Amino acid sequence: MITHLISSELRRKLLTHYFSHPDGKYYVRELGVLLNLDPGNLSKELRIFEKEGLFHVEKKGNLKFYVLNSGCPLYGDLKQVIFKTTGVEGSLRSVVDRFEDVALAFIYGSYAKGGEKAGSDIDVVIVGSPERRRLTSEIRKLEELLGREINFNLYAEEEFKNKSAEKGSFLAEVVRGKKIILKGNLNG
Repeated sequence: MITHLISSELRRKLLTHYFSHPDGKYYVRELGVLLNLDPGNLSKELRIFEKEGLFHVEKKGNLKFYVLNSGCPLYGDLKQVIFKTTGVEGSLRSVVDRFEDVALAFIYGSYAKGGEKAGSDIDVVIVGSPERRRLTSEIRKLEELLGREINFNLYAEEEFKNKSAEKGSFLAEVVRGKKIILKGNLNG
């Protein structure tokens, strides 16, 4: 069922948007404008998802707002698939993979802990020597695409090694906390 749920571009865009904005409530035309999708096709897919239990509808006047149903049995699995492929994780992984001089990159903070809200920013540590201006440009494009603020800290490899070894330092706490590795590994 999961592969069926993400088999089309429309579904991937729709699910990526909703899982990136888990508290979002949108009506069909609003989503059509936000995602640059045909409202007719979007409406059809949302009705299918509603029947499958992934969405529920809240009515306000004549408007039907579609809301992601976190109680759906497949919610957690589908969220992981979306984030690892086309969502925040997959998109960030794609950006850092374009930079050969990034040795390590990981997400930390509320997103990595699974406690993010719709407006939560994404915190990222990047280790290496990529061209900062190009990296910033790529991340800003991704922010626009995802509709989320992405804060990144860039460290040279030696600087990362030293600061993460300092007891009580910000970086030491981040390294000890929950992380989602995008590239490289902490042990190498």
